Amino acid sequence: MDNPTDQSWRSPMLAPYLKLNVAWAAQTQVAHWMPVLADWKAVLGSDWDKAYGASNTIYVARQNNILFSLLAQFFAPDAINDRLLLIETISFTTTPDEMLASLTRIIGDRSVGSLFFGNYHLMDFELMGRRCARGDYCRKRQTRNDAVPAPLVPWGSKQWPMLVTTGSGPASFADLP
Repeated sequence: MDNPTDQSWRSPMLAPYLKLNVAWAAQTQVAHWMPVLADWKAVLGSDWDKAYGASNTIYVARQNNILFSLLAQFFAPDAINDRLLLIETISFTTTPDEMLASLTRIIGDRSVGSLFFGNYHLMDFELMGRRCARGDYCRKRQTRNDAVPAPLVPWGSKQWPMLVTTGSGPASFADLP
């Protein structure tokens, strides 16, 4: 496919089956993870409020990450970006060692942020790059009208890493053609 706008590969006969496959995959993940998370929460009891949770995602799927969305339903809203983390990767799979290394780095960086800057979350490595480098650079470029600055999100934000604004387009599988 040399032309990214060429959709000749789309088949009206195939689309309904793909829609069913995607819906089945999502339902299967939810049906698996809901009881697993409920069991973990029951086993940990009051220690659940001290537990950390992390899910990995490839950048294109971060707004639709099923496991993170389910984790967010079990953790308190104030746990998001504190004890509940979405770790973005460039790999389709992430090993348990890679996840532990990322989580360890985030927690270790928080101690540095607290010690040197008086802000426990200031050194979250993903946040530093996103907020400082991209935001500052885009603001400088905006004066030339060739870049839109990244929105500033307050430190300590508990916002889910998915879109929460309304817009056009299908909102469910039933809305798909």
